[in-house]
Amino acid sequence: MPTVFNYIILGFILLGASATEAQQEKKAEFSIDMFSGATSIVTGLSLDNSGKYQYHYTPTFGFAGDLGYSITSKLFAHASLGYLQRGAEFDGAGFPEGSRYRLYYIDLWGYLEYASGNQTKFTFLAGLSQSTLVAAKLTSTAGSINAMNDFNKIDVGFVAGPGILLPTNKNKIRLRFIFSYGFRDAFAEGHFNDDIKAHNHAYLVQVGYIF
Repeated sequence: MPTVFNYIILGFILLGASATEAQQEKKAEFSIDMFSGATSIVTGLSLDNSGKYQYHYTPTFGFAGDLGYSITSKLFAHASLGYLQRGAEFDGAGFPEGSRYRLYYIDLWGYLEYASGNQTKFTFLAGLSQSTLVAAKLTSTAGSINAMNDFNKIDVGFVAGPGILLPTNKNKIRLRFIFSYGFRDAFAEGHFNDDIKAHNHAYLVQVGYIF
C-alpha cells in the first residue's frame, strides 16, 4: 500500500507538469509550515460492548516543508513532508489516571488547493496523507514506556480544510484549518484494544510562510 500511495502523491505533482498549456506563467513556491491543534483516536464499540477504554483529545504540534506548483491561476498542486505528533489521553482499567499515548509520525501529504480572490485569497485544500510511525510512548504519572509494538507503523488517510492567504511586502503568509483522518486501524493486531477500531484524527491550525 505505501508504494501505491507514493505513486498517488507523485501524481499530484505530475498533474501540474502534464496539464494542458495555460495562458499564464507557471510558478513554483516553497513554504515552511507550523501546526498546532488537538488530536485523538476515534473508537467504536468493543466486541463485548464493555466500553472499558475511553479516549480524549490531547494537544498536538508539528512542522513541515511544502512545495506548491500552480496548475492554473486558481488551482495548485502541493507535496508536503514534515513531522506531526498524534496520540490520545485515555482512561482504562489498570492504567494510572492521565495515561497518554504519544505517537510521532513523519507525514507525506499530496493535495490540491483552490484559491479565490485578489490580494487576500480564500482557499480550500483536499488530498491524501501517508504517515510513518517513528516513535510511540505510553506516558503516565508512573513514567514512560515504549509502545511501538502497540501500533501499526503505516497509516494512510486524507486531509481537508479551508484557509486564507495574506500578502506581505515580499512574500505571503497563510492560515489554514485542517482536518486529518487516518483510514487504517491505528492499533496493531494483538493489542489489548484489538477489538476496538481506532483511527488517528486531528483538528489542526496551520500557519505558513511562503517564499
